[in-house]
Amino acid sequence: MTTTTESRFCSVCARQAGLSPAGYGGAAYDRIIAAELPLPWPVGMFADPQRMPPEVIAVMQHIRDEYQRTHRVTIRPLAIAPDRDSSVAGMRRVIAWHRPAGPFAQFDRTEYLVPEDRLGPLFYALALAPERLDDFATYGQEHGEVRDLLVCTHGSVDAACSKFGYPTYAQLRRIAADSGGRLRAWRTTHFGGHVFAPTLIDLPHGSYWAYIEPDTADWLVSRSGDITRLSLHYRGWAGLPAPFLQVLERELFMRYGWKWLHYAKAGRVLAQDETAEPDEHGHAELAWAEVQLDYRAPDGGAGSVTARVELIKRIEVIHTSGDDETYAYPQYAVAWMRAEPQ
Repeated sequence: MTTTTESRFCSVCARQAGLSPAGYGGAAYDRIIAAELPLPWPVGMFADPQRMPPEVIAVMQHIRDEYQRTHRVTIRPLAIAPDRDSSVAGMRRVIAWHRPAGPFAQFDRTEYLVPEDRLGPLFYALALAPERLDDFATYGQEHGEVRDLLVCTHGSVDAACSKFGYPTYAQLRRIAADSGGRLRAWRTTHFGGHVFAPTLIDLPHGSYWAYIEPDTADWLVSRSGDITRLSLHYRGWAGLPAPFLQVLERELFMRYGWKWLHYAKAGRVLAQDETAEPDEHGHAELAWAEVQLDYRAPDGGAGSVTARVELIKRIEVIHTSGDDETYAYPQYAVAWMRAEPQ
């Protein structure tokens, strides 16, 4: 039975209200960059010149400017906490995942271990100046086909992330210790959606997950069994924009099962609601969109699905743990879909 204290956490209220995470995988990023940075992690630290090199501050300003111009964010900066088994004194690990050209199944990864005073220049090169990356070639790290699970434990953003995220991280780290280096678990800063805590990103695939408790984490790591038991935990794929294409992609993931992770995918919006009024930030909450998702299996088989995805209702829950202010979260569903000839 949920205690009165726990019911003040946003993600507890969300689960009690039946809030679905479908379509809440965040932006369709071109680059996700995770830099090893010691705790504590105060809110706004990436824009704090007392904590960050000037190159990181410049990247953050670029992200803000890009958002003002386009209402899109293509770069996601993250911090990962130092790990007692892999951190090196005086050095910082930086992992970057990049969107490949064309349809894809997972992001490309590069990794570096650089002296602390080189973190800023490397971060800037990864984000905005790839022509400078040759300067860091000697710091490159090779880990083969490694899978990284990034769990948000950023309690200064929302207490639910630390309370519920840390036990999930700890369980994943125990599993990773027996993986022979094929799996790594990281504590990370906020990447959106604390109402779905414990939440994580599974990279290099780029899938976002919600409400991942320690026992659920075992299912996610194994990637075996009936995928539909995780249907209420899947937020969406970072390779597609939210929410409409992500909702369709989720539907296909649940139908095809775990093999879907290996299918190269691309999507586009064919038509959408033109009656929605933009808010003060330039966003318009659309009631529906017709979308198309093309996919190709590793064996060469291909398909295309067209669907109409609709906003079906809103669920109102507190947005921040311990606060009384609520937000009406849109909920989406596939109204119809059909396979298109190839």
